[in-house]
Amino acid sequence: MESVLNFPGEHFSRKGGELHLGAVRLADIANKFGTPLYVYDFDRIRERALNVTKAIKSVTNASRAYFAVKALSNLSVLRLAHQQGMGMDVVSGGEIERCLAAKIPARDIIFSGVAKSRSEIELGARAGIGCFNIESPHEIELLSEVATLTGQKLSIALRVNPDVDGHTHRKINTGPSDTKFGLSPDLARAISRRVLSDNKLNLRGISCHIGSQILDMKTFATAAKEMRVFASELLEMGAPLKHIDMGGGIGIAYKPSECGSVPIFDDWVSVSKGALPRPDMDLYLEPGRSIVGDSGLLLTTVLDIKYGEKKNFVLVDAGMTELVRPAMYDAYHHIEPLVHSENLKLQKYDVVGPVCETSCWLGEDVNLGDVKIGDVLAVLSAGAYGMTMASNYNTRPRPAEVAIENKRVRVIKNQEKLAALWADELTLLGD
Repeated sequence: MESVLNFPGEHFSRKGGELHLGAVRLADIANKFGTPLYVYDFDRIRERALNVTKAIKSVTNASRAYFAVKALSNLSVLRLAHQQGMGMDVVSGGEIERCLAAKIPARDIIFSGVAKSRSEIELGARAGIGCFNIESPHEIELLSEVATLTGQKLSIALRVNPDVDGHTHRKINTGPSDTKFGLSPDLARAISRRVLSDNKLNLRGISCHIGSQILDMKTFATAAKEMRVFASELLEMGAPLKHIDMGGGIGIAYKPSECGSVPIFDDWVSVSKGALPRPDMDLYLEPGRSIVGDSGLLLTTVLDIKYGEKKNFVLVDAGMTELVRPAMYDAYHHIEPLVHSENLKLQKYDVVGPVCETSCWLGEDVNLGDVKIGDVLAVLSAGAYGMTMASNYNTRPRPAEVAIENKRVRVIKNQEKLAALWADELTLLGD
């Protein structure tokens, strides 16, 4: 008997009580590759990337979605997103190099993020990236110097902080004026005059980003209104604006109860294009989590079970080194056993990892039934900000990554070898 699992989407299913992703039995993947292990449904990623590309092309033909590389930066994922028409949104020189290694044309890259170094700006300029999203007056001076050095005219957009609350977790809320991100409107106006007087710089757009994991479309509408007003001012000043970049931030369902609250791409585009002061201007968006978040999961094996006076604990082989979001943001991830028994007895456990920190946990008060040592659990909606934020704390190698595509399973990153963790270290004492 086959039943469709309603959460987080129809790419998950249970057949005979066993969890499948992309119509592939996850237990087979765990048995073959071991755990901890990241697993991604590439068919789902392709569908999501293609859907946002189609939605934004309804604005203008040159409007484009740029994948937020920080969400999931595996080279195969970048290639897949690009093949569906997405550009790349990067926030470091390392991410520029990653995109180039994935054979992404430099012109399809935009460089966002605070505290860009001169070497990173020079790297982007020499590579020929499409646009720099600027966040400080100092960046303008660096760009002007680099443009003179390289003999190029560089395209830029000013990242404006519209002072809009994204109503999300405070650590991923980037729209209010008391964060490190963006330029105040007054500062952006002053900088725009400086840019317009520099024949080495081309002010082609403005951008903003109000936060991440946003489910309320009203916040995007408010930000769009602020951006439209500011863009109109710049146009009156003679700025040759071609696009408005409304950033990313659209959320996914981490809890079953959130499934009905997740915005669709068409609605996001419809609200965001309210930022355009003219119909011939292009709209840019920077989705990341919404492309890969519910397309991926983390498999982990039960190593031990401890029954305490106040809590019961399931100890697993993945923790904050593999998925730091629960420790960093108190984030919820739905956890499912790969096999559901017919006589499921609900019993609550805290699912905790092996790292020597109290904060090393993956789930609290999780109903797992008659869980046993050796069982494999699936931590759902872990495709975004999972592997990219993984660490080697406690000298733990980062896990492998595998992709499911058209029922075929492929390794897209091998597990790190332990010796690689200290290969670059130097011992100053003798043998």
